[in-house]
Amino acid sequence: MSDPASAATTGEFPLSVQQEFLWEGIRFRSFGRSIASRGNPSIAVELAGSLDPGRFRRALKLMIRRHEPLRTTLTDLGPAPLQKVAEDLEPPLAYVDLAETVPGDRRPATARALVAGDQGGEFDLVAGPLWSCLLVRVAPSLHVLSLSFSHLIIDGVSLVGFLRQLGRLYEGEDLAPLKQQYRHFAEESLRPAADAGARVEYWRDRLLPLPGRLPFPTDYSATPPALISFEEENFRSPLTPRQLREVSVRNSATPFMLNLAAYAAVLARTGGAERVVIGSSVARLDLKADDDQLGYFLDNIFIPVLVRPKDTVGELVRQVRSAVVEAQRNILPYTELAAALKPDFEQSRPWPGIHLYDAWVRGRVFEAATDTAASASFGETTVKLFPAPSGSAPRAVLDPRHQEAYSRYYLPSLYLNDAAGSNGYIEYNRAAFAQNTIRRLAAHQQAFVSRLADPQTRVDEAWRAVKSTTEGKQRLS
Repeated sequence: MSDPASAATTGEFPLSVQQEFLWEGIRFRSFGRSIASRGNPSIAVELAGSLDPGRFRRALKLMIRRHEPLRTTLTDLGPAPLQKVAEDLEPPLAYVDLAETVPGDRRPATARALVAGDQGGEFDLVAGPLWSCLLVRVAPSLHVLSLSFSHLIIDGVSLVGFLRQLGRLYEGEDLAPLKQQYRHFAEESLRPAADAGARVEYWRDRLLPLPGRLPFPTDYSATPPALISFEEENFRSPLTPRQLREVSVRNSATPFMLNLAAYAAVLARTGGAERVVIGSSVARLDLKADDDQLGYFLDNIFIPVLVRPKDTVGELVRQVRSAVVEAQRNILPYTELAAALKPDFEQSRPWPGIHLYDAWVRGRVFEAATDTAASASFGETTVKLFPAPSGSAPRAVLDPRHQEAYSRYYLPSLYLNDAAGSNGYIEYNRAAFAQNTIRRLAAHQQAFVSRLADPQTRVDEAWRAVKSTTEGKQRLS
């Protein structure tokens, strides 16, 4: 591997194995176009106080010189593109002054609309740039800053790393040189694991047969749905953080494992299935050379869960705990994993990872970063998160080749916001579900977590208790 200290600041290099999984999905969703428009990691903050736009732009230029991912594009849209690092890049900064053009009572809504447009924007993966920066002047001493990136060049934890470093550069601080650039991490990731063969066999044993479309009741009859339009429904646990910690200790499991086990049980029991495969992301902070390094450092794991009615909920959690640990121990590059599970993988590409799981449950990958955004500073400004609208605009699925795979997006996914697992949201397709149905699903999931307080309770008993406490106003299906 080349020496990070003497590495060139331009050139081409392959995707990391972490990016390969992501790229397969992006390529599939882009329908051969040179853009990607969904799942952009984004953050928006409100800056209260004096802000100098000239100093801000200079800080952006320094960030671009400091981090290769901010100058990165792809060479092509094929199955194995190279990443290309430009020598320099003009900051992709849009500055909008509402203070002089929009009445005061309309400025907050206008700012929210501008942020939503920025965060839902599309990036040309070949032409670049693969990120955008929007600075909105709402009042003389109030700005809103929105940052949005293609997922290929950044992960959620890196969002706040970007924000903090940008603030330090704005304040004139000299930052220590990075220990390495993302290219060096990518090169290292391509080295095959010594036990790669054993990992292949592990996944063949766990994921075959591949998940089918889980039988699960929807509110609308389109199968597959003609539209994909994502919305988020927030939830909060009926248990206090202290009670959740006690449940975790009683089951010798993390809050993430508890929520995953409960969600798998609710999906399986509602759909009348026994096996559910849950996909998830693992933030690999251990792979970063230093805290300031930006890039995509997520690995993806898949957890098959057998929801047997006669098992105790304690046995269910232990099964999940073991599966999560083993999945992390056997992480495999996506192309190798897919080829092992689907012999005609190369002929079927793009073949996204959504074929490998029924639903997604994510721990606090992004939220763990964004809830600390206030620790950033820009001179004398006060920094706090700016709430941007959630959800996405409806998108029609017209190509028959994509309808079967896109139909798999119908199953709602669960996202946790805090370390205690006490709140989060469910992302769902409005073309398949009504809001009240998702509220009921969230209530079922959280009620099942509560039932884990007694590990000796059987799964079928816990499910009956969950339904009896949350049923009544509306049926799930």
